[in-house]
Amino acid sequence: MKKNNENNKMRPTVHDISKKYLKSFKRLVNIRWTERLKGNIGLFAVSLAISLTLWAFVAWDGNSDGTKSLSSNVEYSNLQRGYSIYDNTRKVEIKLLGKINALSRVEQSDISARVDLQGLQPGKYSLPININVPPFVKVRSWQPSTADVEIYRHVERTVSISYRVEGNLPEGMVISSTDILPSEAVISGPESDVLAVQVIEVAIPGSKIKADEIMPLPVTVAGTTGNADRITITPKQVGVRVSLENEILKESIPVEVSVVGTPADGYELESVKVIPQTVAIKGKSTAVKKMISLVLPPVDISGLDQNLNLMLPLQPVEIAPDLEISGPDRARIEITIRRIIAEKTYSSVGVMTEGAAQGKEWKLLPQSVKLTIQGTKTDIDALSSGAVPCELYVDVSNVVSKQLTLPVLIKNLKSEFKVLRIEPEQLAVTVIN
Repeated sequence: MKKNNENNKMRPTVHDISKKYLKSFKRLVNIRWTERLKGNIGLFAVSLAISLTLWAFVAWDGNSDGTKSLSSNVEYSNLQRGYSIYDNTRKVEIKLLGKINALSRVEQSDISARVDLQGLQPGKYSLPININVPPFVKVRSWQPSTADVEIYRHVERTVSISYRVEGNLPEGMVISSTDILPSEAVISGPESDVLAVQVIEVAIPGSKIKADEIMPLPVTVAGTTGNADRITITPKQVGVRVSLENEILKESIPVEVSVVGTPADGYELESVKVIPQTVAIKGKSTAVKKMISLVLPPVDISGLDQNLNLMLPLQPVEIAPDLEISGPDRARIEITIRRIIAEKTYSSVGVMTEGAAQGKEWKLLPQSVKLTIQGTKTDIDALSSGAVPCELYVDVSNVVSKQLTLPVLIKNLKSEFKVLRIEPEQLAVTVIN
């Protein structure tokens, strides 16, 4: 009996066996699901990415609306011949609206921004900018919407180039001659600015001058009342060759010319003008300081009855042998002759009445006036003694008052004369019953 009980203790029961196998089964299931889950994580990530891509492709099918921004240069058209412009607006930013597929095909060369200048005269304008785009897209907006434009008449002018020296020349040296090649330049731009230019020049650096060596130097506007920034100079650069010499005293003195004789009868000398008015002389300091003016030989104006222009050699009557005149070799003399103006006074010139109504008589007080006329001496002298070259009167037409003061009027005045004074200018007029 005891033996059987021991056998029973060593023999596992059905419950124990079931519990053991159930535990093993659970362990196996847990291991397999964990391994399967770990193996599927990569596959899950790939599937998710594909799903998102498909969703995006479906959501963006190319037919959805969108916008695109591009910039374009502004073009100015139909400018009249002979005119130019200053354009403050060069670019415009354009925003397009359309289907995404259509917008993707639009290039910068497919759009244009134009401003029409047809028929516009010189002046400042704010003009609309017209935008052209392909027909399959629309313009949503553009900035700026207008262009600021200044239209001006474009002109050219040839101007001589002058020079100035910057800094100091080599010690003991002076410039003896300067050659600018070319000596003239063409300036162009707005008419008002071109005409306002007074001087164009090159600045010669004194410290860099080397005798007879050509230096390339820029040409600039030196004197103007306009806007120099709007002027174009051609050529922009010229060659300058400077010759140096030992320093000699140099001064500027006036040029003088005298006249002899008298003009024709009835004429007088009005003015004598010399061009150039001054010249430079150089030489030894003692000789230069003695030369106060350069006197040219006299001009004979005997019997002259009209203006006279002539050229005289720029050689003075006297000059020291060690002096030298620099500048032009001839002087222009302009002699102006005018008629002699004279006056003549008549102390008692009768005054008439005109316009009196029928049956009315008028009394003037005083009955005569003092008259002074002006004309050329020849015409004044030609008047007969006592002859008055005009008539004086007072106009009494439409006068209803019995007594009043009226001005003295003039008629039939000869064209070569002018009335200077009438004394008195007004007369007392009284009706006679």
